[in-house]
Amino acid sequence: MRIERLSFFVKSVRAVPAGWRLEGEPGYHRRHWARPGDRFDRACGEHGGHERNVDLAVVELSESHAIVTGSGGDQLRPDDILSGERPAEHDAPEPSTDRRTGVDLTETLAGLLGLPAPEGAPTGRSNWSAVESELGVTLPRDYKRFTDTYGAGLIDDHVTVCGPDEPRDWADLVQHNAWAHECVRVDFGGPDNASGAWRLGDSSQWDPQRDDVPSWFDPGDNLISWGHTGNGDLLFWHVKPGADPNDWPVVFKEEGPYWEQYQASFSAALVGLLTGEIQSDYLSRWLGGPHSYTS
Repeated sequence: MRIERLSFFVKSVRAVPAGWRLEGEPGYHRRHWARPGDRFDRACGEHGGHERNVDLAVVELSESHAIVTGSGGDQLRPDDILSGERPAEHDAPEPSTDRRTGVDLTETLAGLLGLPAPEGAPTGRSNWSAVESELGVTLPRDYKRFTDTYGAGLIDDHVTVCGPDEPRDWADLVQHNAWAHECVRVDFGGPDNASGAWRLGDSSQWDPQRDDVPSWFDPGDNLISWGHTGNGDLLFWHVKPGADPNDWPVVFKEEGPYWEQYQASFSAALVGLLTGEIQSDYLSRWLGGPHSYTS
């Protein structure tokens, strides 16, 4: 049985007749917010410290507050994070199959972001051979054109596009990819096998139930992360052995256990998200425009 994780970020706490009113915001996407009757069973500080057990049932919840009742509400403090679980009602949606891989829409992407026209080919400003040797793959042409021309940066103040040899750790492709793999190993190996340097495609390391391994990911596959969001979400390419890098589809990994796969290249996926051609349950509300790119 699949489990949905619930969370609420507390900004303030006030006792009310029904229990406690919490000002703050729920975590994850709206369809995965806690509902009346759901329960939070853990609370911790902003960075995971001071963890304790609570038993708080949700009475009411919106995008800016929650009312909870039960035990432990008197222990809550500003900047606490409440968490809980419930059985998932549905499996994650199947990936769509009507998108475009192998398509270079760098010019279109640049136009949407208000950038000057890109070079016709990767300029060679970056040491791609060293980066690709470190990652063990050849990277897609449209990604190299884009980052060679514009560098690493931030789309609509939300999506970070990483680049090679970046002095900023959070924007460096190789460093970010290593961190992203650490983040998602728990989805493949389960909570008891979330550490170590094993490859994501090594199915001998997977949780036998493979509850959180996406259905489209096969043994031997790999993920390479080229970006992330301010919410802690991750953007990857789905790498299949022997596939042309320009045909790698883009994958979005929400901070929780949910994945979206777009059958589109790096540039085509971003163009689709920025124009609304691709509707993401998680990203679309952050990319409504006006569009911008900040290096």
